[in-house]
Amino acid sequence: MKINYKMNKKKTDKLWTRACFFVGFSAIAGTLFAQSTLPDSLRNNDNQQVKNHLLAIPLTEQTGAVSSVSGSELYKTPTANLSNTLYGLLPGLTVIQGSGEPGYDGASLFIRGMSSYNGGNYTIFVDGFQTTWTYFQYLSPTEIETVNVLKDAVSLASLGMKGANGAIWVTTKRGSEQQPTVRVQTRTGFQRPIHINKPLDSYGYATLYNEAYSNDNGRVWTPVYSAADLQSYQNRSGINVDWYDEVLKEQTPFTTTDLQFIGGNEIVRYFVTTGYMNSNGLYDVPNDDTHSNARLQQFNLRANVDFNAFDIVEGKIDMGGRTEDRRFPNYTGGTLWHNLATYPSNIYPVKNSNGSWTGTLNYPDNPVASIHAKGYNSTHDRTIQANFTLKEKLDFIQKGLYLRQAISFSTWSRGSYDVTRNYARYIGTVRQTPDVDTDYIISDDWGTNQWSYNHWFVEGGYETSFGANKLHAIVNFQQSIYKNDANSNAVADINTVYANQNLSARVHYSFDNKYLADLSLAYSGSDNFAPGNRFGFYPAVGLGWLLHKEEFLSEQAYIDFFKLRVSAGLSGYDGDVGSRRYLYQRYYSGLGSYPTGNGEPQWNQGQGELYTPNPQIFAEKSMKYNLDIDLTLFKGLDISIDAFVDNRSGIPTTDNSLSALFGTIPPVANIGKVNNKGGELTVQYRGKSNEFGYRIGAMASYAVNRIEYMAEVTPATPNITQTGRTIGTRFGYDAIGFYDVNDFDGSGQLLSNIAAPSFGAVQPGDVRYRDVNEDGFIDERDKIEIGKPWLPSLTYAFNLGFDFKGFDLSILAQGMGGRSIDLLDAASQVLAFNNFGNAYAIANNRWAYYPSEGIDTRNTATYPRLSTAYNLNNYQSSSLWIKSANFLRIRNIELGYQLPASLLERVKIRDARIYISGVNLFTFSKLTDKYGLDPETLSGYSGLKSYNVGLTFSF
Repeated sequence: MKINYKMNKKKTDKLWTRACFFVGFSAIAGTLFAQSTLPDSLRNNDNQQVKNHLLAIPLTEQTGAVSSVSGSELYKTPTANLSNTLYGLLPGLTVIQGSGEPGYDGASLFIRGMSSYNGGNYTIFVDGFQTTWTYFQYLSPTEIETVNVLKDAVSLASLGMKGANGAIWVTTKRGSEQQPTVRVQTRTGFQRPIHINKPLDSYGYATLYNEAYSNDNGRVWTPVYSAADLQSYQNRSGINVDWYDEVLKEQTPFTTTDLQFIGGNEIVRYFVTTGYMNSNGLYDVPNDDTHSNARLQQFNLRANVDFNAFDIVEGKIDMGGRTEDRRFPNYTGGTLWHNLATYPSNIYPVKNSNGSWTGTLNYPDNPVASIHAKGYNSTHDRTIQANFTLKEKLDFIQKGLYLRQAISFSTWSRGSYDVTRNYARYIGTVRQTPDVDTDYIISDDWGTNQWSYNHWFVEGGYETSFGANKLHAIVNFQQSIYKNDANSNAVADINTVYANQNLSARVHYSFDNKYLADLSLAYSGSDNFAPGNRFGFYPAVGLGWLLHKEEFLSEQAYIDFFKLRVSAGLSGYDGDVGSRRYLYQRYYSGLGSYPTGNGEPQWNQGQGELYTPNPQIFAEKSMKYNLDIDLTLFKGLDISIDAFVDNRSGIPTTDNSLSALFGTIPPVANIGKVNNKGGELTVQYRGKSNEFGYRIGAMASYAVNRIEYMAEVTPATPNITQTGRTIGTRFGYDAIGFYDVNDFDGSGQLLSNIAAPSFGAVQPGDVRYRDVNEDGFIDERDKIEIGKPWLPSLTYAFNLGFDFKGFDLSILAQGMGGRSIDLLDAASQVLAFNNFGNAYAIANNRWAYYPSEGIDTRNTATYPRLSTAYNLNNYQSSSLWIKSANFLRIRNIELGYQLPASLLERVKIRDARIYISGVNLFTFSKLTDKYGLDPETLSGYSGLKSYNVGLTFSF
């Protein structure tokens, strides 16, 4: 039965209003309560915060592999999307920038590479409760205490079926015992494209087009553009429109402002923050009743309140929420950027002389008209998370014993409001397409997208020490229900409920403050599997040894800290397989039609099994091993070295090993295996000389995987089997140059001693491929491995920091290695004249031979001959198009000044700092230098660089 989750807009806004009231009330009440004087009998001297399943033990006693970064460090990168602040800060986390379009600018994140060819999402937790990417990506750094990445078995096993791919654990800020403080953080700046690869102008386009047309005309010089045409393009009297300049601004503003209230005493502590963010797009169009630039406006609120009562009860009430308003031109952004890339400069002017919009059948959507003449689309998102926690200290039963209960409710909803129209396309006064000018149409769906996430949690814990022994144990049970409606559920396209239960336990033990042990267990279940087969057991163990406390090292003055830790254990992943879930159930779909009847046949829709169900399907398993050394030397040099192995098994895989006699689509079974291994290195040195402080550091993460088994369909040649290779390995043909005029006989046929391709007739200048199997024919059996995956095997970063007499400077650089891309993935900027497309500088390196015109590039060509039609031979995936995508990018530079306290005292301000910063300022990449492509964002809306100024002060 489908459940309608459509939410009435008035009801949703009412809930949001109540949430805002609660946050404001919390700020006022918390401030008043914190300043009150309470009787000693009601004070709680134990200020210990409620602990989660991570066991809030000191960092020196942890045996798990966890990377951490503070919210204040993330705040240094001014960007709308939290994922774009994580570059180079968390060892083991690979971050790849995507589109810079406001509201759709999330980066791609990978924890310790990739361990499953099914992909697999990491799990995100905020304050101990699982949430979605939608909620995570627009959290404000000002409300975040830390972002942690959980990587090894002992950290992840207690998550059960949610741990195999790693987890991101966000902890928001909380109040503390201090005088009420108000903190203001504001910054503003402007953003620019990191890089835009512009096509050739009209002259360059026309010159190469003449050559392409002649190549298609039997290699007889047949220019389409005359010498007069070329002259007009050169002297700018002809049509020469730079569509990028016409559509895009040079820069666009970005602003954030956050206000925080912090304070408390032994009874009540509070942290309340409210913030505003405005990120504008690059489109040169006004924001009014009928037009809109791309834009994201966000308001966020958070109130975290901790309280104690009667020495035995601790509680937490957390409320977080935000609204997001997006507006865009009424034209798909991806299509608009495709048109900017492919519409030649000489097709028509922006407007006709009479002011009407231009357009033709081949180029119907004038890019400027697309943002000015079609109206706009907008969405309004509302997100709320509420957590309620109570902890009872049961010292009257047994000292150190406690009980904790928590519930969490979060919801997201989206409504759309659009103002749209269409326009007529003319060349001169002649209409070119059936489109006509229309009036504006207003549509409002009153909210059609929604998800909700509900959690119930209960935990019992015990802490004690006896002699040299310390013990901390917890047992908890958590149930979660995630509901996603049909409009936003891309997996099942129906109203879907995702239900999970998790019973976990963790024990931490230390002896003599030197020997450490962790045991983590989980019994975890998912509704994605058949009844009776829904639960799995996930154990892990971690051991640690503080060697610097041993006598044989304690006298080594240069060793300040030395810890060895090792962990091993099992975790799982219960995610969907592609677009399918509940693989144990039987599903049907249309499979053609069949006729019935004695006369004129009546055709009926046929039905058949979508796939063979498998009642034994279960979560894939991850057996993880981790070895780590942590060192502090010479009072300031910190070194951490991690090595890991992730053996993934039971990966749900279509069992293509079954014989074709099986007769139907094979079932998905737990048969896939992948081995992933690598390591992480972090080095950081801090020092101070008089008033000059400095730090220098580096981080590197390396991960490489190998498919051990995946029951793949037997390929045409063993050279392209995926089993035994890295996930995402690129396969194709080995390009060994271009056919020359001497490779053909007088009738234009290839000589008999040259292997003929199976992609149609070729001519001089076409790509020539190696005949790998030497059968005299180029086909699939000649494919080989030609490139590395898109996901890098190496991620690294460098950081520098200095401070002197109130001034501070920080620099962060981040890069990637072991990665390649296929230029054909950016075909609109690579394949000249393809599908009425454009031509770029890369095409200047084409193979060409027209002696009568003084054209001969045969000895220098790195690009095949030009053609006005799609060339099946030349555009095969081959080594010709595979290029390194390694790069180094200066991610952040910030220069700040802390104002003197003597000056601030006069205006009753506790502290104040001003700063300027730059983000993504410089990129070093051969891909950009040689081919004009950004190594992270190959096409579409460019990634962004920014220049900013900010002010932070407290009172």
